[in-house]
Amino acid sequence: MSKYGPCHRTGEPGAPGCKLAALSITTRASDGSPIPAYLLNAEDTASELEMLRSIASGLGAKWGKDDLGWWAVVPRWDGAES
Repeated sequence: MSKYGPCHRTGEPGAPGCKLAALSITTRASDGSPIPAYLLNAEDTASELEMLRSIASGLGAKWGKDDLGWWAVVPRWDGAES
């Protein structure tokens, strides 16, 4: 972590992510109905935090910190209008 400079532990988002491989799969909901999904795999040298940064970035999350604390803006996935 120290080679990337200040990041989440000291309040600065945006440190590097990592390469992800994705495999299209089908999983099941609690009622047994199929749900399309992706199984993600990070490169061998990636940390958990780098993988999470890559996933959040790929989903369109934007985050930061201001006087009120940490904030995040994420797309709505439920199909609802804003």
